[in-house]
Amino acid sequence: MPFVLQGSQRRQYGYYFELMFALRHRVFIKQMNWNLPASQKEREIDEYDVDDAIYLVELTPDNHLQGTVRLTPTTTCSVVADIYPHLVENGISARSPLVYEATRYIFLPLSKTARENRAAKARLLGGMLKWCLKNKLTHVQGMVDMADFPHWVELVPQTIPLGLPHPYGGGPRVQGGGNCIAFRWPATQEVINGIYDYGAIDEEANRLIAAEDQMPLELLH
Repeated sequence: MPFVLQGSQRRQYGYYFELMFALRHRVFIKQMNWNLPASQKEREIDEYDVDDAIYLVELTPDNHLQGTVRLTPTTTCSVVADIYPHLVENGISARSPLVYEATRYIFLPLSKTARENRAAKARLLGGMLKWCLKNKLTHVQGMVDMADFPHWVELVPQTIPLGLPHPYGGGPRVQGGGNCIAFRWPATQEVINGIYDYGAIDEEANRLIAAEDQMPLELLH
């Protein structure tokens, strides 16, 4: 099930933040060749890893990190607004107190079965939207490589493109580059139900666990 961590808890739950930052370094810098600065000890940490950030993590029963995504308030921490404002071409503002931005999404297909992997992905992304709905947000904002965009539309047909795709990182002919597009997902029960249907999991059984008061003791380090 997905766990919720707050950026202000980095010292308290340092073990899990270290897992996340190390995984981000391995995926984004080592595997995808993104031109990102790396902190000491091969950890990928950027200026949006602030106290106000929210992290959802999906842990396997044997305490392995299978997925993670970061949410930040667009009013102060928006990659789209700060670095890629040209991706927004429909006249809306990239910043809103009712919109959080999802970045640094990673999902690892650790299971041998496609069904279990789909369920784990649905728990993470459905949990993300459930957190937003619970906190009275209207949308989640993000940006993805255009090659992956059809998958996100298939997962959430209510996906709202914010503009046309544009090059990033030097464009598709450069290692670590490509074309990206910005979009929003409505934070509604309908969208959450659709994601849970994709994963064939029970929405009611997919509880969000807040680390500060409900994380099982065996998961604390």
